[in-house]
Amino acid sequence: MPAYTYECESCEDVFDVRRSMTDESPVICTSCASSRVRQVYYAPAMVGRASSGSASQAQAANDAYMNGGGGCGTSCGCH
Repeated sequence: MPAYTYECESCEDVFDVRRSMTDESPVICTSCASSRVRQVYYAPAMVGRASSGSASQAQAANDAYMNGGGGCGTSCGCH
């Protein structure tokens, strides 16, 4: 079940609520029990090539991971 972040407009507390995507019941502040809350949206995390370091370092790290050298070895079953 996903967690959604809300901010209370009364007490300004920020809190997370786990609920299904289809749940339309009102959200209540966990601090002051106010129903004046709004959902807070964050930019998604970017996954991909590292922005620091050289392209050859990123390629070497990718090669090590793809060849079972990601730190756990080839016997763990994650590949």
